[in-house]
Amino acid sequence: MPLPAIFMADILSQDEIDALLSTVVDDSEKTEVLDNTDFIPKKISVYDFRRPDRVSKEQLRSIRNLHDKFARNFSSNLSSFLRTITDISLVSVDQMTYGEFLMSLPDPTSFNIVSMIPLQGNAVLEINPSLIFPIVDKLLGGAGLPLFQVRELTQLEMTIIDGIIALILKDLEDVWKQVVPNVRMKKELSENSPHVIQIVAQNEVVVLIVFEVKFGEATGMMNLCLPAIILEPILGKISSQDWLIGAKKGRTGEYELRILELLETIKVPIFVELGRTSLSMQEILDLSDGDTIILDKKSNKPLNMYVGNRHKFDGSVGILGIKKAIKISGMTTEDQR
Repeated sequence: MPLPAIFMADILSQDEIDALLSTVVDDSEKTEVLDNTDFIPKKISVYDFRRPDRVSKEQLRSIRNLHDKFARNFSSNLSSFLRTITDISLVSVDQMTYGEFLMSLPDPTSFNIVSMIPLQGNAVLEINPSLIFPIVDKLLGGAGLPLFQVRELTQLEMTIIDGIIALILKDLEDVWKQVVPNVRMKKELSENSPHVIQIVAQNEVVVLIVFEVKFGEATGMMNLCLPAIILEPILGKISSQDWLIGAKKGRTGEYELRILELLETIKVPIFVELGRTSLSMQEILDLSDGDTIILDKKSNKPLNMYVGNRHKFDGSVGILGIKKAIKISGMTTEDQR
């Protein structure tokens, strides 16, 4: 029985079937096509939801620039304090948990709790024993050699180190005043073990700033731990461009008039050179009252007048009232100086 006309239109011819089959690609062919093309995977960032980032990368860069300036200032001040050349470099600024920070510390060590008034909470300043004992040795007149057998600090040694800690906190105050103008850093407590005192919970996020200190044969690490909960109120004030050169840039000439006003009141030493000569040591020893020393300057020649240590004017000596005086006769040029 022939099919109705309506169903005849649904039957494909052999040519139509071959055309459809030619457009079909099996799974193996698809895989081969993908393997032969340049496949660029998307960049994947690891994120731990148990440790969310509390401080942005830009703010971490700001903190790094801020403490890079501190490292330079403290290096100079520590060199003067120890009377030896010291080199302090900023090693890293990282975000981690407080528990991880504690696990990275040696025990015993110099573990100092620091308040950052008016900010709420405490920070930690830790100085490794490999640095503490050479500093104590140096301050007591020794060569500043490292101590190979680590032990707890005595009460006397902790008192000696207080001078170094005060120096550190003073330099930290100076750089942090760019963020918090009235900040004051104060040591609250010192311990030999980092596990005795817990300033925040173990899983709290902290910003760890690590410094390396070198002087003589001694090398050691110094850590500054800032809990993120302390920094939260001031994070909005931190901007990386503020510390590109360690401080905010003012407009050109913004304080020029004020500086000139201050310079006008500064006293500068001025002295006049009557002349020069040279004597042997025996001649100096033979000098007595009434002897005359002949100088290299003739009486009719102008005398050199110095402002600070620079020859600025020429003049002649005279008397004004009951006092000796000098009359300025000319100003020296740069070539004459």
